[in-house]
Amino acid sequence: MKERNKLKKAIKIVLWISLAYVCFVGIDTAFDVFGYTPFHGTTFLTYLHFRRTCSENSTSQTNASISTTRKTNVAFLKVHKAGSSCVQNLLFRFGLRHNLNILLPKSENYLYSENQKLPLKPCEHYNIFACHTVYRKQLFDDLLPDDSVTIGIVREPVSRVISAAYYYRDVMNSEYLNQIPRANFIHNLVNLPETYERNFFSHTRNTMGQDFGFPNDIKQSNAAEIRKYLDELNSQFLLVLIMEKFNESLVLMKRLLNWSFLDIIYMKSNSHEHYRTNLNETERAKFRTTSFLDFEIYEYFFSVFDIKLKQIEDDFYDEVSYFKTVIDKVSEFCLRKEDTKNVTLLIQQSKWDSAFKVSETDCQWMQTEEVEFINKLREQRLQSV
Repeated sequence: MKERNKLKKAIKIVLWISLAYVCFVGIDTAFDVFGYTPFHGTTFLTYLHFRRTCSENSTSQTNASISTTRKTNVAFLKVHKAGSSCVQNLLFRFGLRHNLNILLPKSENYLYSENQKLPLKPCEHYNIFACHTVYRKQLFDDLLPDDSVTIGIVREPVSRVISAAYYYRDVMNSEYLNQIPRANFIHNLVNLPETYERNFFSHTRNTMGQDFGFPNDIKQSNAAEIRKYLDELNSQFLLVLIMEKFNESLVLMKRLLNWSFLDIIYMKSNSHEHYRTNLNETERAKFRTTSFLDFEIYEYFFSVFDIKLKQIEDDFYDEVSYFKTVIDKVSEFCLRKEDTKNVTLLIQQSKWDSAFKVSETDCQWMQTEEVEFINKLREQRLQSV
């Protein structure tokens, strides 16, 4: 009797194992039929093996990285015409210098969904995300590891719209901006939004609001909803840089991420010369109504930034002043007419950082425009995968 019961149990175990195997094979086949694979070029059964292996590797990597405090997983919200190309450039260079995985779209320079990203090797994850996108917390969470930090940037709305209007008209040949008479170009744009600026979101209207993920049906009168979303953003972003306080922003970012001066040096990029335009008080008030989200965003995060500055050490502004001298030296070195090959610029040790060298290669990368930089990174990625 006992032998018969053991036999029944054994038969049940075999049946359950067989059923599980059939299920896994069926799922695996379905993935193959519909062309879906959790990892590029793998099947579901292989994926299960990778999940186990990656989990083990992830644990060991986490334990091994406890001793370092430098932040290497960083997402940057690249806001249009707000000094963001400069920040993107230094993030790309940081990724290259530290051999990190930089998240890139399969084509162009925008990434709005996960299926647009270039694949990585199994068990690898992205570290740096700095391409144009529209902010959604879930998207950022899905793209980078759990310990990632998010950085943003804002710019004073009037100066931003003037810069953007000329740039998108003259460089990008924007259709709606080319319809505006060139005489009194900015004044026409601001004074006649019902004629030239009909969309709620555009290159010149509520642009920061769109980049930060605000809905396009939000009303200026809904102050509580706007404030609620701004508070949510503030809790999700480690830091929002202020273009008008660019050097202060970078030094503060350096401190928060435990980076070095070499990680934040820059050269000005993606700027477009244009006529200087001043708006009178009436025009500023009108534009504030037309592009109310951008003013709400800028004033909110300027206030947050100001509070952060008041909470830091007394020598912060000394560090900012020193950083400005470093930037001047770097610019002079990189723009010199003499041949800089096999020559390096030595920045001596300071109380805020160790000594470091700037090479000709650093200069070349700092002067590489966004699209060219992304294309080069994309080419390297495709060759390595």
